[in-house]
Amino acid sequence: MTVLRIFFDAPPAAVRAFTWALFDAHGVCFREGRSTAEHWPHGARREAVLAADLAPLMAFKLPPLSASRLDSAIRLQLEDRLATPLSAQQITIGTQQRDGWVRVVLAEQTLLNALRQLSIERAFSEAELISIAADGWHWCVSPEGRGFVRRDCSNGGSAFTLDLPSPSADHKTTLPTELMLALSAETAPPKMLHIHAALPAEILSSWQQASNICRLTVEPPWRWTHAEPALFAQATELLPQIEPAASASSRSSKGWRTAALLVSIALVLHVVATVAVWSSSLWQHWQIARGWQALANEAGIPGKANAATVPAQWSRTYAETRHRAGLSAPNDALPLLAHAASSLRTLPQGALRNVTYADHAWTFEFTPLDAATQKTLETNLRRAGLQVMSGSAATGYRLRIQMQEKAP
Repeated sequence: MTVLRIFFDAPPAAVRAFTWALFDAHGVCFREGRSTAEHWPHGARREAVLAADLAPLMAFKLPPLSASRLDSAIRLQLEDRLATPLSAQQITIGTQQRDGWVRVVLAEQTLLNALRQLSIERAFSEAELISIAADGWHWCVSPEGRGFVRRDCSNGGSAFTLDLPSPSADHKTTLPTELMLALSAETAPPKMLHIHAALPAEILSSWQQASNICRLTVEPPWRWTHAEPALFAQATELLPQIEPAASASSRSSKGWRTAALLVSIALVLHVVATVAVWSSSLWQHWQIARGWQALANEAGIPGKANAATVPAQWSRTYAETRHRAGLSAPNDALPLLAHAASSLRTLPQGALRNVTYADHAWTFEFTPLDAATQKTLETNLRRAGLQVMSGSAATGYRLRIQMQEKAP
């Protein structure tokens, strides 16, 4: 099956030409071109590759959350990062990884609606067409000079746009300022920076001498058409399809009879399978509940216990035992503040506006802090064994910390 993929570096327009490529059934590009929509070649299906600035790829590290709470937490993180209202964006949230990272791809609704008008069946971000490196970043620059940077696993594989700067005396001797700031903001900078660009050897040598943050390597210029076929298939879908309305023929009496028969058969099989699955699940649930209750009884935790409540009950019982003995508990005000003291000491003098302690948690209100300072602070607090929730706005930065609850 031939697939036509069009690269959009700007919103669609009738008079605007876009780069396109035809791919065979094995995912290999065999023809490329550039033209307006009326001159695009025919393909069995059409897909859109959106430039990194049209479909930003972000990543957030959050504590384990349910699907509904994860959506709310992501929207809270995005509120102060976007110039346009959240209602104008389609927010596609990926699955939360074991290390807590969640990748998010954004696209404006108006852009996606325009793609549907062009019979585009699938759309995804260009930034996902380069594999995440375990030890380095990828700076991908097209022959036209447009580019983006894909961070490594320690940053959740997020990306940001960065074009190749025009030749100048400064850019010949040092890396672009945006890239230097991003690398310097990292607590643990990447070991490698893979530059996919047509870059003269003398410029690479000058950049390497001026920057001792990581080692630089030069790869062939970035071409999205040369990406691995598996990456096209794995890219996050940004254009969910709308099922067409049923035709008149599908609503005929014969169709209804066939559908009713199939539904009846499926219902009988479903009931039988459900009874068997529920019986097995109830037995397993009873065994698990009995095990948790036995563990709670041995620890002296009153009431019923389960896998979701034991960490909180364990922490509460431990704190009460410490208090009865005249000792402090980890989630008391002073011990909790002591865990955070070394991290808070690095903040600028006068940054703190207000601080309160309630429900075993400290809430701090600061003057506006830059993104690098916020990230460093939150990273250090988590390393100190604290659970961190934060939010920033133009008027200030708010941080809430408490001890992480752990099961025995």
